[in-house]
Amino acid sequence: MKGARRAGFRRGFQWAVTLAILFAIYSLVARTGQLPLVGQQAPAIALPVSAGGSSDGPARVRLSDLRGEVVVLDFWASWCTACRRTTTMLNELQEAFAEAPVAFYAINVEPIDKQRVAAAHHAFGADFPTLHDRAGTVQRTYGIEMLPTVVVVGREGMVKWAGNGVPRKSELQGAIADALK
Repeated sequence: MKGARRAGFRRGFQWAVTLAILFAIYSLVARTGQLPLVGQQAPAIALPVSAGGSSDGPARVRLSDLRGEVVVLDFWASWCTACRRTTTMLNELQEAFAEAPVAFYAINVEPIDKQRVAAAHHAFGADFPTLHDRAGTVQRTYGIEMLPTVVVVGREGMVKWAGNGVPRKSELQGAIADALK
């Protein structure tokens, strides 16, 4: 009887350890894993500007119109608290790269109206335009499964870097600098 309990405990303990290891590996990959698009041509984007655009700016942004610039895309949602931290970091990086050909765009992926996107954009304090992917088409095309996700597109339209979760500022700054070369 005692041996059977001990064997059952040992088996349960081994399962618990195995699950803990698998969860740790998954968390690490989900946090720092790159999306499969890295090194490939960035899929087309043609989305309306929902907030933060200038009166003389375009009403719709097309990625193809931004060739020659590095483009930083921040996929987010209004309910995402981590997205708020990413927005603050991107504001700082936009200021740091103000003299370089780098364009920053947020892409809201929620099926909500333009007024709610604009309200969330302002609440987050974004200093760059927010595009609205209301139907989630761009989100699916880019394979975005976690928010926030930041994607850096190089001058020639290739995805140079992508990361899930709140990126480390130094890592993202380095990715932008590398894409400018």
